[in-house]
Amino acid sequence: MRTTLTLLAILLVLPVSAEEITVDKVLAAHSFGAPAENILARINDPANTVPTIQAADVEKLRAAAVPEPVVAALLAKAPPAAPALAAGATASSGTVPDNPRAMDVVKAVQAGTSEKLIVDQVMQNGVLQRPSLNDLIYLKENKVPEGVIRALMEAPLVAAPLAAGAVAGRSTAPPPVPSEIEVDGLVRKTGPWAKNRHGRLILKADKIEWVDGKVQADSFEMFPAGLKSVRTDCLARPDGKFCHEVEFEMAKGDDFDFVDAKMDVGGNEAIKALLAGLKTLYPKLPIVEKVK
Repeated sequence: MRTTLTLLAILLVLPVSAEEITVDKVLAAHSFGAPAENILARINDPANTVPTIQAADVEKLRAAAVPEPVVAALLAKAPPAAPALAAGATASSGTVPDNPRAMDVVKAVQAGTSEKLIVDQVMQNGVLQRPSLNDLIYLKENKVPEGVIRALMEAPLVAAPLAAGAVAGRSTAPPPVPSEIEVDGLVRKTGPWAKNRHGRLILKADKIEWVDGKVQADSFEMFPAGLKSVRTDCLARPDGKFCHEVEFEMAKGDDFDFVDAKMDVGGNEAIKALLAGLKTLYPKLPIVEKVK
């Protein structure tokens, strides 16, 4: 019991020195109710390390219902596992991805395309499927940046385009709109006299749910029909706009402000995912950009 509590404390309390974040520590923290953002903060801490993750470890994490962003963060930071050799294969054989499009991502990285440009393309165009374990190992072996891997895990899911050679005269239907889009890694700004809240937004056709990361009672719903507009604050940078905050301006009642949890360390993937989700589910909703 004492050992388990010690493992939990490692993930919940800021360590004084570098720590190795193992699968057992993550499982212990999750079983004691540690919020996903706290576990992610420990994994993403540059001072900490993650050992090699095996396929069996991923199965254990998912069997324990550890959130998928935590699993993806472990895989992204862990050194690649040595691929198992098939009968007759040579030692130089690499991991073969399940999704051939992972090869396109690797080609783009090897061609010198910037991480930001790849992330923007992934978030804008969406993905046909989430990366499998083989895909993640393949991407890690080929030195794909963690930000790109995270974008592949969080980008909106889209339907495959109509194949070339389809029956002439058949109209090409637009890709189906997903029933809901979940955006994690957000912070709700609650004002100068209250503590900001970490959590996630779940966008649905008829409502938007805020799920508080710590106190369930602080979760709430709002309705797209009551939104007057959405405002986003962006910074002008040489490599493009950096949008880091989104305000929901309500027709009645209080407005709601959300910022990216990683804004202070230069991240805005959650805000980009939120804006992409809003445009997908509510295409008629006005989105006003304020660029400084």
